[in-house]
Amino acid sequence: MKFIVQVVVIALLGWLLTLFLPWWGIALAGFAGGYVVKSNANFTAGFIGIALLWALHALLIDLNAAAPLAEKVASLLMVKSKALLVVVTSLIGGLVGGFSSLTGSLLMAKRKRR
Repeated sequence: MKFIVQVVVIALLGWLLTLFLPWWGIALAGFAGGYVVKSNANFTAGFIGIALLWALHALLIDLNAAAPLAEKVASLLMVKSKALLVVVTSLIGGLVGGFSSLTGSLLMAKRKRR
């Protein structure tokens, strides 16, 4: 149960922070989620929360774009399809979220040991 709560908290914080901050706001969301809501799988919770957020965000941008922006970006990055571009995007965001969530939980564990 804590895992699901942590995923939802990280995803919601990531969404809120990216309204006001650049892309690195997801790292702050993952860090805060790992620091406040500590589960047994902090990296996985941060990874899933931010990866789902970025995949959903990329799909919404692609669906609402009037021009074929995703196809042009996919050709620039030498990715064969839009779906693979969404997967690569969510993997990059997920790694940032996972490592920041793990960092937050490790800092909390270190503070508790003192």
